[in-house]
Amino acid sequence: MLQQAAERSAEAYHADIEFEATSYLAIKQSGADDADLVLVAPQVSYHYDELTTLHQNVHQIPDDVYGWLNGENLVKFALAELDKNKVAG
Repeated sequence: MLQQAAERSAEAYHADIEFEATSYLAIKQSGADDADLVLVAPQVSYHYDELTTLHQNVHQIPDDVYGWLNGENLVKFALAELDKNKVAG
């Protein structure tokens, strides 16, 4: 549901960003090399440290964004994190 809300918001913002929901296990087995950013849901934040060893740009979705299924704020959050990475990189 959050993924669909974020996709609608990305389209409304004309943001060149795609969201793909996957499991921790899928990332652990296959990696996320094609992703610019890995967003972790609050309920699996206990895997955060391990995910940072698998991908360089991992961030936890803020609780309020996840809890309210706020696609607009998820797009804003993702764009801000991607922008930080662009400046740092």
